[in-house]
Amino acid sequence: MKKRSGFLASVGLSSVSLLLAAGCTGVLSDGGTSDGATSTAGGSSVSNPGGPGATGTGAGTGTGTGTGTGTGPGTTTASGQCDPNASLAPARVWRLTDPEYVNVVQAVFGVTMPPEVSGPQVNTGDYDNFAEKAQVSDGITFNYQKSALQAAQQAVTSHLKTFLPCGTQAPSDACVAQFIQNRVSRAFGRPVSDEETQGLLAVYKTSGVDGPAVGVRLIIQAALQSASFLYRSELGAPVAGGPTAKTTLTPHEIASALSFSLLDSAPDDELWNAAEDGSIATPKVRAAQVDRLLAMPASQAHLSRQAGFWLGVEKVPLAAHDAAAFPQFAALKNDLYTSAQLFVQDLFAHGTVKDLLTSRRMYLNESLAKAYGVSGVTGTSLLPVDVQLPERAGGILTQPAVLAATDQHPVESDPIHRGLFIYRSLVCGSAIGSPPANATAVDAALPGTPTQRERSDFRTGPTSPGCGACHGMFDAFGLATEAYDPIGRYTPSVDSTATISDRLGPALAGHVSGLPDVINKLKQGRLVSDCAAANLGVMALGREIQRDTSCAVQAVKDTFATSGSFSDFYRALLTSPGFITRDPDAAAQ
Repeated sequence: MKKRSGFLASVGLSSVSLLLAAGCTGVLSDGGTSDGATSTAGGSSVSNPGGPGATGTGAGTGTGTGTGTGTGPGTTTASGQCDPNASLAPARVWRLTDPEYVNVVQAVFGVTMPPEVSGPQVNTGDYDNFAEKAQVSDGITFNYQKSALQAAQQAVTSHLKTFLPCGTQAPSDACVAQFIQNRVSRAFGRPVSDEETQGLLAVYKTSGVDGPAVGVRLIIQAALQSASFLYRSELGAPVAGGPTAKTTLTPHEIASALSFSLLDSAPDDELWNAAEDGSIATPKVRAAQVDRLLAMPASQAHLSRQAGFWLGVEKVPLAAHDAAAFPQFAALKNDLYTSAQLFVQDLFAHGTVKDLLTSRRMYLNESLAKAYGVSGVTGTSLLPVDVQLPERAGGILTQPAVLAATDQHPVESDPIHRGLFIYRSLVCGSAIGSPPANATAVDAALPGTPTQRERSDFRTGPTSPGCGACHGMFDAFGLATEAYDPIGRYTPSVDSTATISDRLGPALAGHVSGLPDVINKLKQGRLVSDCAAANLGVMALGREIQRDTSCAVQAVKDTFATSGSFSDFYRALLTSPGFITRDPDAAAQ
């Protein structure tokens, strides 16, 4: 096999091997300065994905019924045509997240690692696994060194006989090479080259009289500190200097892309074998593998958790409401979080995008049922209940957990952030900038103790021209949720009327008498399905989409709009011809 060229060769395995052979244990950094990604996902990473308020010329290729006017993923270009040659993502290398690192080490070396591999992880409730964001600092480099040593020691202690079936006393070079070609190849997501095998054998031999256990440990240490492990490649066949034109992923890259998209881990045996014989590159085999992986419980769990970022569920643990005003919330929060997770899992396994807005199902135990006015539920287990209360007939938008998580004010209702959630996650409106520096002062200028409606009227009125352009786009969505208090309890006497801006298109614009009216508007056409496809596509592809005129994306969105099945969405995305090709970075963005 040819030596990998470009990035992976420049910071590859041979460099780490030489460091270890010389008695050094440092890891090469990619020169980054950040300790992690800083994305604002959960819908907000999708800018103008065909949603209302954008400035493009169409909301599809003529076959859809969406209400947007943008030029986002899968929509028309300024000339009215999508690009039939565009791939779904740019050529790139993509650093493993800590969960991915843990999953791969478990799968390949049989070791359970602590969850924090590269350093302390900060939960923001936002999806942040984007290839272009994941940089490496000196601190992360040092932590990778420690993690590699820990994993290698545990692996050798527990599995040396499995690694060296030919014997652990004085194994031959051929036996050790077999271990390298079997295990290290799986860790790298591709066959190791002869040169890499010889380099790792040299590392093994530096153990000298310390014996095979130390030698194998050094091999694993070197492998886990290699760029070929820490980064997965989506560059296509090796080319000097890296790809400069559209490229097709190698069979092993296709297998890795599928596996990480669906399982957040390295390919399993069947998928690896399909990469080894090259058959994964054929549409029929790839489709069969996608169907097999989609049916796995691990895949359903991974995709549901990703959807939790989109739907606000992963912000539930961060919700903080005043203990004096809402004394019961602290005791309910963990159950609320699990309840919302179960709702999304059920939705993805059995529901459709229509159910996203219409399902009455809630997962309740006695405590949650009592807090939210549902009768007939006993016990501590969270069980599915099809609640017949009209205020709980709005799917994700009437889930108490999501209402509590998207209300970020500790005491009062918060139409701003609830409105932004609907605007970004379900409408995919045009990008909203950061608040102006004087936003707090403007809000404080209102005399007395104004209501949220009075504050919104002030923000969107003629006396606040710097605020109205943005707040006029999303405040109404939040005001429509005012009948639900900050922890998601329903109070029917509260005024939840609002007027949605005509800048959001005729299907959304106009007076609404509360959340049911908003939901009825959202159910029209394919606005929500297109927005859902855009948000889920961002996570599956791991890229921040600013503009995407790919016909491949449009075809996926068309399939989803027709079917409504989340499994069909992923099937269409991962079997798309655009999934196995990559564009030069500049062209893709």
